[in-house]
Amino acid sequence: MTPKTILHKLETAPAGSFHVLDGAKATRIRANTMYVPSPRDIAEAIRAIPYGHTRSLRDIRHDIAVAHHADITCPSRTTVYWKWLAHATVELCDTPSPFAIPWWRVLKEGKLSQHMPGGVAHQRALLQREGVIL
Repeated sequence: MTPKTILHKLETAPAGSFHVLDGAKATRIRANTMYVPSPRDIAEAIRAIPYGHTRSLRDIRHDIAVAHHADITCPSRTTVYWKWLAHATVELCDTPSPFAIPWWRVLKEGKLSQHMPGGVAHQRALLQREGVIL
């Protein structure tokens, strides 16, 4: 994706929304309600991670769910927006953006992600600059 495409997708993504799940889906995912986040929800949650600290995607989803009075936050939308936000931050670094985030402070299942800008080595280097050793 080009930087303009990423920015356009972030700007035109739907607002966050609360959903009451139907019986079958509720049973399958063991939740009655789900919050589907917006890119801004994800950006705010990631910006709240203090310098020198990390959080897991699971922690971020939990915090967003609690803030929106839902049982869970959509895991796939959270992951997609995290990746889009990371790439927008890197590719648009010379342009002020409401979507710029410290994406490297987020771990997926407690691990660095090879799917983020620059891969695992880049994420590790950014965390090490903040004093985080993994």
